[in-house]
Amino acid sequence: MLQSGRRRQSEDPEVRRPAVSGHPCLNTGRIQARSSVAVTLLKCCRQERNSFALALLQPAVRGKLDRENPSGRLRDKMHILKLSALLASACAATLSPALAQDGGDKDDGVTLDTIVVTPLRRASSLQRSTSSVSVIDAADIERSAAPDLQSLLQTYSGISVKTNGGQGSSADIYMRGMSSKQTVVLVNGVRTASATSGSTALANIPLTSIERIEIARGAHSSQYGADAIGGVINIITKQGGACGERAWCGSVSTGVSHPWGGYASGSLQGRSSDGIDYAVGAAFTGTQGYDFTTPEAFGHEPDDDGFLQGSFNFALSKDFDWGKIYADGLFSRGRNQYDATAPAFNEADSTAFTGKVGTRIDHTADWSSTVEFSTGIDNSRNFRKGIEGSDRFETRRYGVFASTEKSFDTGKVSHVVTGGVEAYREKINTTIDYDETGRDLAAVFGQYSLEYDALRFDGGIRYDHNGQFGNVTTYNLGASYEILPDLVLRSSYATGFRAPTFNELYYPGFANSDLQPEKSRSVEVGLNWQATASTSLDMALYQTRLSDAIMSTAPSYIPYNIASAKVTGLEATLSHRFNEQWGIKGMVDLKRPVDEDSGNDLPYRERFKAAAEVNFKPVEKLDLTARVLYGGSRYTNAKNTKKLGDYVTADFVALYSIDKQSQLKFSVENIFDKDYETSSGYVAPGRTITIGLTRNF
Repeated sequence: MLQSGRRRQSEDPEVRRPAVSGHPCLNTGRIQARSSVAVTLLKCCRQERNSFALALLQPAVRGKLDRENPSGRLRDKMHILKLSALLASACAATLSPALAQDGGDKDDGVTLDTIVVTPLRRASSLQRSTSSVSVIDAADIERSAAPDLQSLLQTYSGISVKTNGGQGSSADIYMRGMSSKQTVVLVNGVRTASATSGSTALANIPLTSIERIEIARGAHSSQYGADAIGGVINIITKQGGACGERAWCGSVSTGVSHPWGGYASGSLQGRSSDGIDYAVGAAFTGTQGYDFTTPEAFGHEPDDDGFLQGSFNFALSKDFDWGKIYADGLFSRGRNQYDATAPAFNEADSTAFTGKVGTRIDHTADWSSTVEFSTGIDNSRNFRKGIEGSDRFETRRYGVFASTEKSFDTGKVSHVVTGGVEAYREKINTTIDYDETGRDLAAVFGQYSLEYDALRFDGGIRYDHNGQFGNVTTYNLGASYEILPDLVLRSSYATGFRAPTFNELYYPGFANSDLQPEKSRSVEVGLNWQATASTSLDMALYQTRLSDAIMSTAPSYIPYNIASAKVTGLEATLSHRFNEQWGIKGMVDLKRPVDEDSGNDLPYRERFKAAAEVNFKPVEKLDLTARVLYGGSRYTNAKNTKKLGDYVTADFVALYSIDKQSQLKFSVENIFDKDYETSSGYVAPGRTITIGLTRNF
């Protein structure tokens, strides 16, 4: 992934160029420090007609392209804009971040920007985005002590996690004060949530399968439809491609942890002789667990709650003169234990699959279309050994997505127009007697983007038809302005909605069939400042208003609509690299989540959260990272009569490169063995020590 950063004058007369996966024209060994990154990339683009590489270049390089080839101006500039979302998600992490620090003089200096696909559902610039976006890459995951996805996400701005125990337990994400039902989680652009609970089983997505995560905060219903009120989390699994000059490459990892557990994983990627890019991976993890619940919790059993899981992921793609075809999928199966008093069930088997096949057709250099067919399965079965019977909940989702994207210029103004349709059917199969077991959803959407000099504008509208509730129209308007070469101001306004889940509507004894869909209005202002190649700041002030917000609290847990709720917040993330050895990063997250009917705080929304990270590389082979996380107190019920206290946890990670192919990882999660809860009655994991080895080949 290319990170934003100014290219500086190099003190070394030569700079080592890293191998660039999938771009043989860049694998040239050593280059002169005064040669331009722009020139090198442009040569590569022209040689391979590679639109992705061109998309990585900022306006300075586009201007250079214009000067060098005026007659080809439209074609080359439109290559920058014509990428479909799935093409970018397949390629976005193939280039090395070291390339952004390539040497050169000021005349040829450029800024290399990160390309994201989630906010607009197509490739676009991160720095000039009109909404708040964070990117987690493979290096970030490697430097984290997190054993699972939910533990990783809670260290990032705008996200809080409520967990019912350790690995394998259920977890709820709160994004900008919105619940997991109000947040869309995607795997390679495909929805993953259960239609019955409305939440994604994050434990079904192993970290070892992930190449990159894009987090788009704020309402995105005009791009993704229902539930995208708090934001969108797009998890991109490992993709295929050539390994520099080699046809294939891979890695294997294994490790053990205390309390007792372990993992093993392997991956292979490459490009076949006939040009098929492929990637496959498998992972296994298991843990003895611990006693998840407190003695006072309902259903408490004084025993360890273990977890065992296996997963498999794949990706295939092939480029043609007319476009591209591709397919990917992630399958996982696991078993976890939880507390419940006999004869209630206390174990669960889970099976999940998310996959798609698609094609991109390049009609011209500035016009392309995409068609995708997707499927998703979320299956869970609750049981108790020695007792006959079980509860089963299964969601099957079948979808189709089709879009077309046209780019053009009028004078100095660049335009991108996108339109499309989306439809999917959700079908549930369960041992519980629901009044309804399926629903159909269909949507048509349009989107327009404009860039003129330092100004960018995005606007979109979407019309959704829900078979249960009728029609909903959502829209978004956003603008960003680059007031200085590396300082971008942004603002946006967006509407959203969420349809009640099958559980909220039909679960016997705990449902309300009169529920109305939630609707939201969100506004945001923010800035992105790349002060130097080593210093960056991102800030956002936002407010989201919910009407007909759905709540459910003890003792009845029957959901109901409240008149309105409001969340106002401030997010800020600052990072700075002092030199090659030292770097720091800090994050603060303030919010006020209020039920406007009662004036009380919304349950399980903390008002303050902060994190700090220090990275130290004393020698070339050793990489040390320490991280501290503060979580504020939160109420657990709507009346605000019960409260969980605040907490501080600390993690440590050491990475040691034995040689060019082998790396040791030592990590400690919750160093001081802090006893705390993020969900009432459920104990968060204590100190966990892990040591692992990765071998690349």
